[in-house]
Amino acid sequence: MSGLQEGIPLQLSQLLLRAAEHFPQQEVGFVRPDHSIQTTTYPGLLDRALRLLAGLRQCGIAQGDRVILSLDASEEIIPALWACFLGGIVPALLQPPVSFSEYNPAAEKAEKVFRLLGDPKVILSHLHYKSWLNSGIPEVSLIDLAMVPTDCTDVKIAETFPGDPALLQFSSGSTGDPKGVVLTQHNILHNIHDISRGLKLMPRDVSVSWMPLFHDMGLMGFHMTAAYIGCFQYFIEPADFIKNPLLWLDILSEKKATITGCPNFGQVLINRAVSRKRNPGWDFSALRAVFNGAEPISVASMEEFNANLLPFGYRPVAMLPAYGMAEATLAVTFSPLEEPARVTSFRRKELLSMGNVIETAGEGPEAIRLVNLGQPLPHCEIRIADEHGRTLPDDRTGHVLVKGENVTSGYFNNPEETSATLRSGWLHTGDLGFIHNGDLYVMGRLKDIIFINGINYYAHDLETIAYQVEGITYGRIVMAGYFDEEEGRDKVVVFLVVPANDASRELFKAVQQHFLRTLGLQIELFIPIRSNDIPRTSSGKVQRYKMVNRFLQGEFPVVVKL
Repeated sequence: MSGLQEGIPLQLSQLLLRAAEHFPQQEVGFVRPDHSIQTTTYPGLLDRALRLLAGLRQCGIAQGDRVILSLDASEEIIPALWACFLGGIVPALLQPPVSFSEYNPAAEKAEKVFRLLGDPKVILSHLHYKSWLNSGIPEVSLIDLAMVPTDCTDVKIAETFPGDPALLQFSSGSTGDPKGVVLTQHNILHNIHDISRGLKLMPRDVSVSWMPLFHDMGLMGFHMTAAYIGCFQYFIEPADFIKNPLLWLDILSEKKATITGCPNFGQVLINRAVSRKRNPGWDFSALRAVFNGAEPISVASMEEFNANLLPFGYRPVAMLPAYGMAEATLAVTFSPLEEPARVTSFRRKELLSMGNVIETAGEGPEAIRLVNLGQPLPHCEIRIADEHGRTLPDDRTGHVLVKGENVTSGYFNNPEETSATLRSGWLHTGDLGFIHNGDLYVMGRLKDIIFINGINYYAHDLETIAYQVEGITYGRIVMAGYFDEEEGRDKVVVFLVVPANDASRELFKAVQQHFLRTLGLQIELFIPIRSNDIPRTSSGKVQRYKMVNRFLQGEFPVVVKL
């Protein structure tokens, strides 16, 4: 069925126009660190976006042009984004670099994206303008958002078509080279339509998010979808959440939020913060959906999170495990709404070494616990395939493939990556998983597999086992595989946030003995690191390959071999 037949708009610009007309009183709010909230309405947002569009036209930006948006705060990003959508301009949202004068991953990414897009205009925050003058990007390409004229609203809204590119989502990249996911008007509108239906969203719903808008979950899940329905929506800056995670809980309670999101990374921060301080006045009884995805779901963190919020009216049925990716706009599968998150135990040996899916009642080292990620959204389908692309039956592990109206047609100016990832209409996600009782389970990334003695180990699963050792806490350990050139085989290396001293050496020995006892796995190399040595994507995923590369290049001063 076409989008028109299903009532799905054909142009993104219609979302804001419709919200401004039908829901003029609904708030879009921006939360300050002191808990104050700067609000606008959908008509106010439309007015701001039209003024910016008129100003961008004066700056020489035309329909079809590509621009980089590198803006500091949601209050800047959202109007600029809508100016682009209203004007048929194709934006790429990037995390603002802290500095160009020293090594900074965001700065390196910005310069690479600039070259890839063919020298586009870069719209940036006034706060960061001077630092961009130190970049490899010419000053003539830089536009200070504060300097864009906003005294005119007499501007024509562009006519766009469903197949037109609407947005470029740049992944963090597993090779250091960012890939630009091309999303059309059609892709985005179909996915946010399905998300809104899956959540049974109503205009009275209240969305609160701390997820960055330069990541698909923050942008699509908590702004575009809310605008599609005309919901109330409030934004906390990611940096403010990291500094004070309880700010998010305070706003959830104050605004009686119904929809929010919190993947592993955020759950860990909340669990630590709540253990130190809690507000007896919190009330989370209105929450009916807490999105949990963006990375392999930690069962332990999720269960601790649920228990911590339980005394404050929170209902664990609100926890909503989901599966998705930027290449699919955002969402691929949802677990059932208003049902407890389902965790299933499978027999580890059969699953990891033979690819056979067999349930077990146990929870010891012989079992692996995985979260049920549910079933595909209406305009999307999934299948599990072997390495040759042949469909596998249920209860067999293989590659997760995705196809649908929400799936990209490819990467910008990157035919090699496009042909490698999109084959016969199916997106090869790079994830390994299986279908069990009709539902999707994901075991991990293909690139995170460690193959030792005929058995596949998944890095995040090994980390979960390591948490059983006293002194090892979530987010403080990273395990990865590397190829030992001298011995000609894969090995495991453990990065642990500890000082380089004798006490840490004893902890390394405890981890080593634990893996020998539980899995018969020999681990010899341990590297003490600082917490800021762990690189993450914008969604909080650990970039293990960067740590392994640093290790192989001898960049860590201390390496302990037991």
